[in-house]
Amino acid sequence: MCIRRRYLVLPLATIWFSCILSPAVAEKVSSYLAALESINTTDLKRHVDYLADDKLEGRLPGTEGSRTAAQYIKTRFQRCQLRRAGIDGGFTQPFGSDYHNILGLLEGSDGGLKHQVVLIGAHYDHVGYGNRRNSRGPVGFIHNGADDNASGVSGMLELAEALTLLPKPPKRSVLFVAWDAEELGMLGSKHWIAEPTVPLQNVVILLNMDMIGRLRENRVIVFGYRTGYGLRRLVTRHNDTPGLLLDFSWDIRANADHHPFLLQDIPVLMFHTGLHDDYHRPSDDADLIDHVGMRRVVRLMFGTLCDLANQVEVTGCRQAARHESSATRGQLLRRVPRLVDRLGAGWQEEATPGKGVHLTRVVVGSPAHKAQLQPGDHILRFAGREIRTSDDLTSAVRTADQRASVVVQRPGRDEKLELTVELEGQPMRLGITWRTDDAEPGTIILTHVVPQSPAAAAGLKSGDRIYQVAGRDFPDDTEFAKRVRAISGPTPLLIERDGHLQTVIVRITAGPKAVRPAA
Repeated sequence: MCIRRRYLVLPLATIWFSCILSPAVAEKVSSYLAALESINTTDLKRHVDYLADDKLEGRLPGTEGSRTAAQYIKTRFQRCQLRRAGIDGGFTQPFGSDYHNILGLLEGSDGGLKHQVVLIGAHYDHVGYGNRRNSRGPVGFIHNGADDNASGVSGMLELAEALTLLPKPPKRSVLFVAWDAEELGMLGSKHWIAEPTVPLQNVVILLNMDMIGRLRENRVIVFGYRTGYGLRRLVTRHNDTPGLLLDFSWDIRANADHHPFLLQDIPVLMFHTGLHDDYHRPSDDADLIDHVGMRRVVRLMFGTLCDLANQVEVTGCRQAARHESSATRGQLLRRVPRLVDRLGAGWQEEATPGKGVHLTRVVVGSPAHKAQLQPGDHILRFAGREIRTSDDLTSAVRTADQRASVVVQRPGRDEKLELTVELEGQPMRLGITWRTDDAEPGTIILTHVVPQSPAAAAGLKSGDRIYQVAGRDFPDDTEFAKRVRAISGPTPLLIERDGHLQTVIVRITAGPKAVRPAA
């Protein structure tokens, strides 16, 4: 049973980054964690088992089984003391041929923000006994839809309970909606968009829960993160250690209840554990649900929800997401800044043990040519670094000061030569190139990490996202480059990789000042 208490919900980010907590903050943290712990496998299992029981006959819209499921959801909303947010003072919004959306509202606690709404949705219908249009077979048997979508409804009910256990509601209002007739073409969400129970302009974001009950390989797909600004980072900071593998998808398809909202310029997020062989088959039963994995997904959503419902500013809709896909993602990734050829020489990939790296060509008029380097020379040292591999030389050239010493062994001569080369361009301080993305403000996305560079030594990889330098955010890549130029000694970087936050330490020895290494 839900018991409402009054208190301020604390975003999980505060828990992670607060080193010393005042008594008041410690109490808020304790309340938050207690609410988070209320999301448990026992309750998740109970909800799924009820909604996916044979007696509901697959919850086909307009049937007795569907009405039984709707009544169960209404009862849970009542126990959580959610306000009736349907039509005529009830929990229900009827439409079509005896279809019903079920709505419950948790009113926000901030007088200036409570008119804004974070909407949490999950469809509760399924396909009944199936037919040739909606079943992958065999038809004529009960399709219980345990994962699709008793799992999502169960998660939504647990979120409602967890929020109402907080001593004080979030600043924004939270509207919980169980959609009907999704399997008939998203009819429930489309009807709500056509006849909204709160003004559409007040909805700041939709979180959709659909098929979250079959976690495999620790992977959760997060759809819609590009429909707003900074949503990837927001979700990631609630992915607790050891954390889920978050697969942030660029695809936005008209195949679930989030899509009608995006068409109204409302940002969306959908969490999904992926399709499987039991999808739209009679075998999608409750005994196959991974309740432990489901709990992890719902707890991730709880932190995300609390952030969205409490932060001072929320993301606006990023309309470009409507036209993006995995294909356009590839185009963006290919727009990698060209690395400046600072030396003007080529060399063999395979070094000769004890003889450095063998130059194969020298471009006329290049720094290498002006320094009197020749094809056939073996570079033994460059800018004070011993050169034993091709990667050693690549790193040395890209990170060296503009004037660098070169020690070479030239064929036919016994003595080593020491030359001076005036390199083109500016050195890379960390040994990285990057790009930016308007969907991820304040974020640097690595496109290349120079082997043997300080970045490589710290374990950075192409595709990593840098969020902080020395514990501080940066607004854009110009400021990031400025922070990099100021680095001296071991410096922590907060990075994200596959939805996991971690801190790496880069160590830069005293050397030249660097400028922005990538446009």
